[in-house]
Amino acid sequence: MKKIITFIITISVIFSSLNNTFATNISIEELLNINNIEEESKLNFQEIKYINFQNQKYNNLYIRLKQIDKILKKWFIKNYNNWIYDYYQINWLINSYNNFIYYTNELLFFIKLREENNNFWEIDTAIHKSIINMKSNYLKVKNLAK
Repeated sequence: MKKIITFIITISVIFSSLNNTFATNISIEELLNINNIEEESKLNFQEIKYINFQNQKYNNLYIRLKQIDKILKKWFIKNYNNWIYDYYQINWLINSYNNFIYYTNELLFFIKLREENNNFWEIDTAIHKSIINMKSNYLKVKNLAK
């Protein structure tokens, strides 16, 4: 008898919590963010790789770059879903954006190398070239988006 009462109470708690969840007018798709996941996979975005730096200044840079990445991906998906850009235009933008992410990852990698080995001038040259390539690809994305 105790098991039945416990089972009934458990079921009622579960269903009452579900009703409260749906009372806020948030759909399951929004909670799980399924539409954006589907769009991100269809549009083939590159990811900024995780790197943990010893210097907090570089960790802050990494966090800001991740935030920019998130904002721009939302913008791409929103504009694609609103038919502001067609499939070919958005792919052109995303290819340029993926180049930006590539050079961002390269920059972060070289900064991590510089943090570990501060004596090599080649690392500074590579960082400088990565910054130039990253900025040029970002400007290309910005100009293509206009």
